[in-house]
Amino acid sequence: TFLWKYFGAFLVLRAITLVFSFASLLLHKDRRNVGIGDVTVRWLSLSWISTIILGVPIMTAVMGDPRKGTLYGLFAGMSSFVFQLPFMLFFLECHKVEKQQKSESASNEADPEEAAPEQAVERKTVDSADDAEEDEVASDSPQNRWALISSLATSKEMWKPIGLKVLHNPILWGIFFGFVISLTTFGKTYLRPMIVPGKKNEDYVEELQWIVDALSWLGNSVSPVSLFAMGVWMQERGKKLVNVGFLQLSLFMLSKLVLVPLLMVGLAYAFGLNEVNDEPAWAAVLIAVLPISMASFSLGKQYSIGEDVLSANVAVGTILMLPAVILWNLVMDEFGLFTNFVVKG
Repeated sequence: TFLWKYFGAFLVLRAITLVFSFASLLLHKDRRNVGIGDVTVRWLSLSWISTIILGVPIMTAVMGDPRKGTLYGLFAGMSSFVFQLPFMLFFLECHKVEKQQKSESASNEADPEEAAPEQAVERKTVDSADDAEEDEVASDSPQNRWALISSLATSKEMWKPIGLKVLHNPILWGIFFGFVISLTTFGKTYLRPMIVPGKKNEDYVEELQWIVDALSWLGNSVSPVSLFAMGVWMQERGKKLVNVGFLQLSLFMLSKLVLVPLLMVGLAYAFGLNEVNDEPAWAAVLIAVLPISMASFSLGKQYSIGEDVLSANVAVGTILMLPAVILWNLVMDEFGLFTNFVVKG
């Protein structure tokens, strides 16, 4: 169905931005000092889109239909939970191992020097400095990084904690149970008073209505509570909220607000999201415009990598969100892109 094509388009979007993140940093002039963690930060900044916290309310507002807003937001987010989240955690764990190896290497080089006599230290200063530089170049080479990633990718000790972290994600469990209720006959048979408008459902169990009410209440509270938490977080960051250079931030915003939605336009055509009508393609482009999730900063802080970059991307992206959504709407209307559908007014 079109929903799985829609899911596939976001999955490929995340895969392409991962390749782009690797390529752009491998071509960096100072790539010897660029690690796996930096690749992850770039990937987070491009495609860890706030599909649920911001995507659901924004799509509900622009489409005028809460059911469709939730549907498009959740399906866009699914690809992040089943693909991007596990791989991001893997890369961040690699970053942690990489840091530990560098720290151990530095301490191993320092210990013999401390134990040696002062005269020996003086004689060996130049030679040891040259050797250390050569070892650093070798250990930081792209080949060694790929070797590290390859060895860790086959390690059960690496994937087990990552799998547990993914399984502990409450949003993933919410999506899973939602699918169970929706795709099985339980919800259709016992929780809906009407099979179709005007036709009463004889199997409907009124005593189970509390399940629907509780789930609706929880669903409706997600966005306001999350936005409140985002406001508290921004206030707490204070002057550190935007702590990167103007040029660097501008390049991030250009990539996120222009290039990523443009890529989604191409993917929408490639996956045929506009075969029946243009609504799924239009929704996919608008969701691609949205800023990255606040959770990206939490990941960066947990692993001590890219906190300033991620904080600035979240803050400025959120500020530019509404103008960007409006501009992309106008651009698609002007060029006749994905306009063959009706939005509830």
